Amino acid sequence: MRLAVCAQQWLFASVLAAAFDGQGYDVVLTTDDPGELVDGADLLDPDLCVVDAPPGTARSLHDRAPRTAIVLVADAQDESAWDAYDAGIANAVVSKTCGLGTVSAAVDKVALGNRVAEGRPAADRRTQQVVDPLTTRELEVLRLVVRGLSTEQIAAELCVSRHTVRTHVQQVLRKLGVHGRGKIARAAATAGLVDVHELSEGGIR
Repeated sequence: MRLAVCAQQWLFASVLAAAFDGQGYDVVLTTDDPGELVDGADLLDPDLCVVDAPPGTARSLHDRAPRTAIVLVADAQDESAWDAYDAGIANAVVSKTCGLGTVSAAVDKVALGNRVAEGRPAADRRTQQVVDPLTTRELEVLRLVVRGLSTEQIAAELCVSRHTVRTHVQQVLRKLGVHGRGKIARAAATAGLVDVHELSEGGIR
């Protein structure tokens, strides 16, 4: 398997690359420059990238090389990393509080087609439970939002008006205690209302 490694500190990048080389991976790129990683995805066509880089690098890499698996090494409190995982952009996120062995194990699991989340912080109380239970219709809207459907698409799917959809979305946001659609997936998964992994694979319709 062809592997690319990018870390903001060159020493860390080289340590990771040496570890993966020792595991039998074909390390085709080692860099501390996120731009070089994204550009290299076109030229080198890696199967998997291990990334410790600023927010947005994973999305740029995913847009440029959507078939390349991505393992993010990030601060445990970096919500952008977990959002990328929940959205299916990253195949794995490993907290920087974990050891090198955990990162290596995550890469092995992703290479086998698995998704991995190591060191994810416990959710705060606001998202651990929903203050008011969702209605059946609100839960339907919630699942469609998590699947990435627009207001117009949800309205067509449920045969209701766009105004009705927007009302349901506002109710869902209020009950989950979040602001903006971008936070719905994580809050819903934390509350046990949806399985984001299953949704990303199209398992819930």
